[in-house]
Amino acid sequence: MDTNEAAKALTTELEGLLRKKMEPLFNRYGLNLEDLLTPLKWKPLVLIIGNYSSGKSTFINEVLEKQIQRTGQAPTDDSFTILTAPEENEAEDEVPGNSIVSDDRLPFGMLRKFGESFLAHFRLKRVNAPILKELAIIDTPGMLDSVTEKDRGYEYLGVVGEMAKLADLIVLMFDPHKAGTIKETYQVIRSTLPGSAGEDRVLYVLNRIDECDNISDLVRAYGTLCWNLSQMTGRKDMPRIYLTYAPDTGRPIPPGFEVWAREREELKSSLRSAPRMRLNHILQEVDSVVRELSIEVQSLASFKERFLAKFFNSAKAWGIGAVLAFFFGDLVTHLLFGYPENTFVGSLLSGSIGADSLLWPVVWTLMALVAASVYMQRWMFPKFIRNTIEHLDDLVPLETAYQKDLWARTRQRVQRIISEQARHIIWVAHKRNLNKIEHFLNKDLGRFYKEVAKK
Repeated sequence: MDTNEAAKALTTELEGLLRKKMEPLFNRYGLNLEDLLTPLKWKPLVLIIGNYSSGKSTFINEVLEKQIQRTGQAPTDDSFTILTAPEENEAEDEVPGNSIVSDDRLPFGMLRKFGESFLAHFRLKRVNAPILKELAIIDTPGMLDSVTEKDRGYEYLGVVGEMAKLADLIVLMFDPHKAGTIKETYQVIRSTLPGSAGEDRVLYVLNRIDECDNISDLVRAYGTLCWNLSQMTGRKDMPRIYLTYAPDTGRPIPPGFEVWAREREELKSSLRSAPRMRLNHILQEVDSVVRELSIEVQSLASFKERFLAKFFNSAKAWGIGAVLAFFFGDLVTHLLFGYPENTFVGSLLSGSIGADSLLWPVVWTLMALVAASVYMQRWMFPKFIRNTIEHLDDLVPLETAYQKDLWARTRQRVQRIISEQARHIIWVAHKRNLNKIEHFLNKDLGRFYKEVAKK
């Protein structure tokens, strides 16, 4: 079984398990399982991003072994283009954005939210190329400087973020003349990619190095890129940066640059590893989403426990008050107003207690219980909700960086649930649900990780 077939088999089995064990919990906590499953149903994806002169389209044409994408020094293509092989009985053609997001077979339906302006700059090309039978490539508009959403007509960074979530491999290209200095590049690396894709999925490429006049120019460009990446990522240890140039450009290769010729082939080989990476990507996505659900359920279980503790303390106090009201409520009114003439305690001491002696004790007890109910519903519970939201981070232990990352992604959802559904969630068996989630993560998903490690 080849890697693509293995990924399909794994996805099918995993989908069945998720629907059986996790879908009821997803529904219970307001999540949509389809949001997790839909991206897993298509082929592996490689996302190519970079500034407008970094050589993205030239590299794609080279990988496809035919001239498909327009190339040039200035911005030549302002569209997001999905490149894939035609299915059986399909011809080479081009599909517009509206048709792409409406096709349930494709995982791009969520991009509809970016509006008609984006869809006019979104297309799919079916191209007969050997590599596209194994994976799909997404070419993107070159990143620009001093650009706003108004300039493009849609939220460019939002689109890149959604596509990065789908991508099994992301190639981020730079050129020596603008080595990480483009404004949108900074935003993508600093904000967009960390929230959408793991670091292991991103390949950094300093392309077109043959445009450097000599080794000294290349060293300066490389140093500039490393410095900018360290500022953007906050990392001191730099990831590998591929140093590449396109062959057969007509430009002479500067002396000493031949040593980097093989890096172009290594980069192409990395692209072909996308199907294998997809196996891990699938499990990482499922693992991440289910762990987000786990910390959400854990926080709601903590909310329920804290409320019940507060409720029982209040109920205990009001219960004592109800007992006192039963025995002494009519005695207080007798002392203040002279009514009723015979109190419950007096009747009890005289041994003349009768049914009429219980009337006022029962009335006072009911009044105490009504007061307790009003207090808890109108004052104690709303105040408890407000205090919980003000100190929301105290609901779960955040001992590791990973737990903090999970909580950062679920915090807003937990806050919304507590604000809108607090009266409902105190009746849900969160601990039992949490045990089901833990079993899925440790047993079921653990088995899938072992199977992938064997492939």
